[in-house]
Amino acid sequence: MSLTWTGEVPQNAFIESAINHYTLTDGQDLRLYHAAKKLADCWVANIGPGKKAWFDGHQEMEQALVRFGRFVNDVEGHGRGDGYIRLAQFLLESRRGGSQYDQSHLPTVQQYEAVGHAVRAVYFYSAMADIAAENGDPDYQSAVISLWDNMINRKYYVTGGVGSGETSEGFGADYSLPHDAYCESCSSCGLVFFQYKMNLAYHDAKYADLYEETLYNALLGSTDLGGTTFCYTNPLTNTERTLWNQCPCCVANIPRTLLMLPTWTYVKDDKGLYVNLFVGGSVKVEGVAGTDVTMVQRTDYPKSGAISMSVHPAVAKTFTVNVRIPDRKTSALYHAVPEVSGYLSFRVNGELVRPEVKKGYAQITREWRDGDQIDLVLPMQVQRISCDPRVEANRGKVALRYGPLVYNVETADQTAIDKKIGGDPILAEWRDGLLGGVTVLRGKWADGSPMTAIPYYARMNRTNLTVRFSPGGAVVNFAPGAIGGPVTQAVQEPPVPEDNKIYSQTWLRA
Repeated sequence: MSLTWTGEVPQNAFIESAINHYTLTDGQDLRLYHAAKKLADCWVANIGPGKKAWFDGHQEMEQALVRFGRFVNDVEGHGRGDGYIRLAQFLLESRRGGSQYDQSHLPTVQQYEAVGHAVRAVYFYSAMADIAAENGDPDYQSAVISLWDNMINRKYYVTGGVGSGETSEGFGADYSLPHDAYCESCSSCGLVFFQYKMNLAYHDAKYADLYEETLYNALLGSTDLGGTTFCYTNPLTNTERTLWNQCPCCVANIPRTLLMLPTWTYVKDDKGLYVNLFVGGSVKVEGVAGTDVTMVQRTDYPKSGAISMSVHPAVAKTFTVNVRIPDRKTSALYHAVPEVSGYLSFRVNGELVRPEVKKGYAQITREWRDGDQIDLVLPMQVQRISCDPRVEANRGKVALRYGPLVYNVETADQTAIDKKIGGDPILAEWRDGLLGGVTVLRGKWADGSPMTAIPYYARMNRTNLTVRFSPGGAVVNFAPGAIGGPVTQAVQEPPVPEDNKIYSQTWLRA
């Protein structure tokens, strides 16, 4: 059995690019679509039962094949994409006889603990969730839910990242969450995919609560505010951003995941649509109860909890709009005070209503007409988060959160950040001139001096430390294959000072 193939990642990316290209051109340009079908057909013709027994070393082909199979079924009908989905399941079930590193140590449906390389793992679990949703197999469902539970309730960072790095770029033991976390940016991308697939399968808002947390913290903080440098890893103390990396997977994966924001924001089923994120903009959701629906949101969330959205069906139809009502208790590892959940007010066309909330969604079923309006206000309070005492690194410490945003304290705002935090109220305050405009938290340290915290995503933007080109140094050709194309020599700049100084940190002494 062949174990790995270095071409699996770019081929997965090509398949997904073909789907996006078809969508962006409204199906008018079929060149990439047909090329992707030829590639997928080649795999189906050569890999599978009675053919070549094989599995990929970096599990991205599986979810690409499922997504492409669903897309082909939507475009062409008649089950013409089913073969791609069956191949994805075959690849998953071919994993055995290997190691925890690439999750090939046990048959797929016998895996219940998140282990090994974190990026490979979350892509693997994402594809498992796809197959569980496709065929309803109870063994897949049991394994996926068990893996999710282990990862979220025993191995999940408060910032929405995963992968402590204690194994090779991977998961450590249960409750082992050191602050010098690996939390690779690509694992945050894959975790968003996994939570999204779980949300698709079970239509439970808790999965969207989790991917919102990852998006606003671990992922959004993986680049600097100017979008010119990025983090390969995302620890909870300090961080290092570079212009490039000798393993450049994150360079493309971060923007790809952020650019899929419309996908993460709205989900549909046979009975209606789901509003999973609160983001200003206009998105057309096709095929909702027999019509297309354009959703328009106006909000400055998470600066405030006020959200306004208008519903624009192409023709008046009866269906359900499910609006996520965030529950900030996302993981059993963390306890936050005060508790924040529910909504403060909810209106439809100006009329105050109290919709039933099921699985975290406020449900409004009615005949929707063009321009119908939904307005809601969510509670936004500063929370102090404590951690399960089994997590040694967090004993006697607290973290701060406002809405979905986790916060860091930095030496740029106070001379010392190793002090105990005080018990006085902590207030949220908008600072337009700071870091491009952020909500800061203002309180006091135990010694009475002022304490300022900034969102985790904005951390380490004011240190004036040297930014390296690429750890390890290398010659990088930004236009491979081009005749006379630009080849850039990695600049050997001085490394970031190794003075062991903490410039920024998430957990504070209680």
